[in-house]
Amino acid sequence: MFLAGTPPTATAQQKGVYVRQGRARFYVKAKVRRAERTWFSRLYPYRRALAQPLDGPVLVSIRLVFPFTADTSKKTRLAGRNIPHGRRPDIDNLVKALLDTMTKMRFWHDDGQIFALCVAKYRGAKVGTTIHVQTLAELTHMRMEDLIEAEVL
Repeated sequence: MFLAGTPPTATAQQKGVYVRQGRARFYVKAKVRRAERTWFSRLYPYRRALAQPLDGPVLVSIRLVFPFTADTSKKTRLAGRNIPHGRRPDIDNLVKALLDTMTKMRFWHDDGQIFALCVAKYRGAKVGTTIHVQTLAELTHMRMEDLIEAEVL
């Protein structure tokens, strides 16, 4: 599935804290709630197509493509290729927010079902998020070498 639009950069780790009556209280910041709503609205059409949550081990591949920066050369922009994005936001935090939203939307029962996770972060012209989910049952007929060649793993 392809989710068009710049991926949200707020992460689940950005919690707020305040002290009331000598006790620390944590809350979800507005920026994080907006990011969750964005993921939810982009994922909703795909969730409706899934009758029940997936059972058993699940392999998830995610490709996040952010827009080019202002200092990206025109030659690179016109080449139409994605270039690796090695700066903030941290890839693990971005993915955590996405996977938590998919779990809440019941794509699977629990994100502990994910046995393999392949994530890549790029800058490119076609901005968006590509998510590929496969169950172990779907993968049993493929050899591990075939999965690596197909860039699933």
